[in-house]
Amino acid sequence: MIENNTLIININKNNYNKIIKKTRKFIKICDKNNLKFRYVTDLNNEELKDIEKAINLKDKKSRYEYIYDKICFELDKKIQTNYCEFENDICIKYRNKHKNHKNGCCECKGRGKCKYLIGSTCTMKTCMACKLFTCKTLRKKGIKHNINDYIIGKYFFTRKQKDILRYSFWSPKEIVIDRLLKNEYVKP
Repeated sequence: MIENNTLIININKNNYNKIIKKTRKFIKICDKNNLKFRYVTDLNNEELKDIEKAINLKDKKSRYEYIYDKICFELDKKIQTNYCEFENDICIKYRNKHKNHKNGCCECKGRGKCKYLIGSTCTMKTCMACKLFTCKTLRKKGIKHNINDYIIGKYFFTRKQKDILRYSFWSPKEIVIDRLLKNEYVKP
């Protein structure tokens, strides 16, 4: 229903999944017609608030920055649990294999050491690809991340943009956002 230049969608626990799957459609309608977006719900759900806010950001760069920051925030909460099991700058993977290898995946054979890793500390806290990455050792333990685990990541980006987010290792947020903007899918 459109009212006062706003697309209003009723959502509840019974129709939640069905409505969420229509997120791309809502984005398209709101962007094409310059409409605001609002859910009417009795659910207290952060994801719904995130979708609402992202759709209402009409500037693509601002929208992508908001989504990027939200996903990084959620990933940071997971990373704080130290699932890499660092001890003396050596992660579980290398503790079991190469005891002299420090800094985990921030220093790789063939790629070298991340230029943002200074004194065993990451000085660039905004690289989503680094946060999404999990090595084979962690995946065997059932620890893995995917951009599609986050509704605002799943429905707001194209497959190509998701690849940019997934594989732009050691890249500052600003560079990644520029890549996202250049690789937007625009229907002819």
